Amino acid sequence: MKKVDPRVKRTNRLLIDALIELVAEQGYDAVTVREIVKRAEVNRSTFYLHFRDKQDILNCMEDHILNELGESVRNPTFTYESALRNYEASKTPIYSTIALFKHVEKYATLYRKMLVERDFRARVTQVIRKEVLPLTPGDLEAAFASHGIIGVILYWLEGGMKESVQEMSLWLTRFSLYPLRHFE
Repeated sequence: MKKVDPRVKRTNRLLIDALIELVAEQGYDAVTVREIVKRAEVNRSTFYLHFRDKQDILNCMEDHILNELGESVRNPTFTYESALRNYEASKTPIYSTIALFKHVEKYATLYRKMLVERDFRARVTQVIRKEVLPLTPGDLEAAFASHGIIGVILYWLEGGMKESVQEMSLWLTRFSLYPLRHFE
């Protein structure tokens, strides 16, 4: 494996962070390479040493965000039985739900824009299907659950995130463990 120069990593990070900020502020379509390099405080020629164009940096940014999401929600020891036991014993949310909402909270302004723009929503849905719902019995159930989770995330974001990460995690845990059951 080839070692990446720390300066290259730092410059990539500056450019991607600049894109994240600008997309959160303006939406992807309004952002220009000129604004990205200005925000990152690098030369335009430096941008083109690292990325082909605006679409290339967008793809890298999405990959970065989705890799972080996947890593944060991955729970290899999850079982329905252990989640049910933990919830019934101590009202503990499923670990993956906490990690999911913390990640969305960290990038809230970006998710607010990107979940309704471009193909990002489909990519987030795929990460959720793969990492959060590995034990779903079939494709139809996984599709229903993953799109439902995206709907809950959008509800939370569009509502101004009034509920805490813990409250959202508990709600999603309860709904995952007991679909369509009413809770007091």
